[in-house]
Amino acid sequence: MNDIPYGDRDRMVDAIMGAIRQGGLFSIDVDMVPTKIGQDAHLVLPAATSGEMNLTSINGERRMRLTERYMDPPGSAKPDCLIVTGLAQALEKSWRKAGKNDIADKFKGYDWKTEEDAFMYGYNKHASGGNFVTYERLRAMGTNGFQEPAVDFKDGKIIGTKRLYADGKFGKEGKAKFMATQWRGLEAPGKQQEKEKFPYLVNNGRANHVWQSIYLDQYNDFVMDRWPLPFLEMHPDDMSELGHHAGDLVEIYNDNGSTQAMAQPTPTAKGKQTFMLFAYPSGAMGNVVSKGVNELIIPNYKQTWANVRKIADAPEVTRRLTFKSQEYIPG
Repeated sequence: MNDIPYGDRDRMVDAIMGAIRQGGLFSIDVDMVPTKIGQDAHLVLPAATSGEMNLTSINGERRMRLTERYMDPPGSAKPDCLIVTGLAQALEKSWRKAGKNDIADKFKGYDWKTEEDAFMYGYNKHASGGNFVTYERLRAMGTNGFQEPAVDFKDGKIIGTKRLYADGKFGKEGKAKFMATQWRGLEAPGKQQEKEKFPYLVNNGRANHVWQSIYLDQYNDFVMDRWPLPFLEMHPDDMSELGHHAGDLVEIYNDNGSTQAMAQPTPTAKGKQTFMLFAYPSGAMGNVVSKGVNELIIPNYKQTWANVRKIADAPEVTRRLTFKSQEYIPG
């Protein structure tokens, strides 16, 4: 791509398609902030986030609300739905130019001008009770919103569903079904061998201290000052056996790769079972996760076994931290 003169679209397309036909991948990242994935992408499409766009969202209790735009997105950033519109329109135009009208027709109808257009095309027309829900009505519901699914619109309010299955009907027989299933072992190929070869289970996931995969918090000095490195929670007895102390830098390694973290003593952890904060820019947990997937092609992120060894005594950046329990202890 770098060899193509700027602005020569036809030659750029030929170069990209030539590489793809030889087995290459063309990577596009849609993102709000710079990320490591974006650094490796061929093209980055800047997206708008909450507050920079009109956002309809649903939380864990099925409560839908409208968060209205209150500031402009930076530069040419757009909501995801309008990025999709632009892609669809470009694809339709390109396929028609190529004389493939049957393929071009698959991208017709993407003429959304606003987030509301996309909402009306998708949710309003297709969701259960979606025909009762519009931006105007959501705006009137304010921060309370309504609980999905919508069942009516009365007295200026969307009538939602406070509790699912309140009528006691769970299926054709009117009863809840609890499906028994047998433990099938470690489904992903290679996991049993990992378990037999390496002593420590290394689970991973999110924590309340950082937002999601830290994609925004990595630019927040307050958060990064508190958590400069991802923690690896270990039982104190395991740490003593390995000669580790709170805040020491450790390496987690197996046949898949290696990563780094800081040791976090956790008395409630089980012996030889650890937990690491995932997706941290200074220690990628994914480095020690195998490529094995189950029959549904889902990677097994949560069952990885590895060795743990000390890299260095706690440096200044971790020595100043508190390692009190992160768990809430009532009373």
